[in-house]
Amino acid sequence: MFYITFHGGSAGAAINNVAVYDVLDGIPACISTAALQTPKGSPRLSELRDLVFGPGGNLFVINGYKDASQVLVYNGSADADHSHAYLGVYADASVSDGIVHPFGLAFDDSDRGYLSSQDSNVVTGLQPPRAGKRSRALAVASSLKATRGKRFLKGTFVASSVGNLPASPARPPSSYSEPAGLAVVIAPDPSKSHRKRCKVTHSVRDVLVCGNSLYVADEPGNAVKVYDIGGGQTEGQLQGQIADAQFLRAPVHLLAHREHLYIGSSGTDTILQYQLNTGELRTVVRGIRTIAGMCFDTQGNFYVASRAEKAIYCCGAEFGTPQPFITGLQDNPEFLIYAAS
Repeated sequence: MFYITFHGGSAGAAINNVAVYDVLDGIPACISTAALQTPKGSPRLSELRDLVFGPGGNLFVINGYKDASQVLVYNGSADADHSHAYLGVYADASVSDGIVHPFGLAFDDSDRGYLSSQDSNVVTGLQPPRAGKRSRALAVASSLKATRGKRFLKGTFVASSVGNLPASPARPPSSYSEPAGLAVVIAPDPSKSHRKRCKVTHSVRDVLVCGNSLYVADEPGNAVKVYDIGGGQTEGQLQGQIADAQFLRAPVHLLAHREHLYIGSSGTDTILQYQLNTGELRTVVRGIRTIAGMCFDTQGNFYVASRAEKAIYCCGAEFGTPQPFITGLQDNPEFLIYAAS
């Protein structure tokens, strides 16, 4: 089954829940437009982003709108109505000031979480989930703590190249120079009452764990950066970058499958395949506008979401010409995952 989150918000036909599609008689069919249960007292859902089947088999979903900035937890097993029971909050801004407008989430083999946030432009490290309780932030990464005279937000694993951002707390964190620090773009956003107001327009996006490495999509930096999560003094240290000025621009979404990392290069409308062992980088999909989430099904077929087209495309197992799979979505798709039914 295919799980899809949408841009959401409060405008027009915004969808603020998870849609689920299954293939029935060879044709994709929507079996739920509200896969997340919303019992009384549960958080309001808006601008859902990444969703991950993680520790304990539970479903973790980012509730990204700025007034919440949460990662919510649901039972990983759906009921007869294809909906998932709400279990609680995994993390939010009370865990760390770095959790502001979160986007991507990944877990390592020890169930530690890594959460990217667009408006703080950092990746926050989180302790393994605790039943019925919010998680705690990990210690600031060893490589950051080793820098003299600098301070970072609680749990910072990857820092921003600009610490003082519009959403920063009253005492902002230190800047951490590129390339180890993440690039960020700030633009004017004036209002009648706040003529000098600014906002972050381009910043960190998706995160992914492979082995002892954390892969981070640095959208404005036109690179996927690789950090050590193995512990010790090199924890959080930049190991290298996947970058190619001709082929890789504005990466947003990441996907790992077998020995490859797949990168949605939104600036070139292409998907790149990176061989994790050899470092070979090649283009496998072209012509998908505003690339969003990606996934493989159990037969090895590759799927990709297009925000502009409000559609999901299938490229087959050999990365052939993208063919429409799910069309006519009411809202812009964001993340896409596949779970065997």
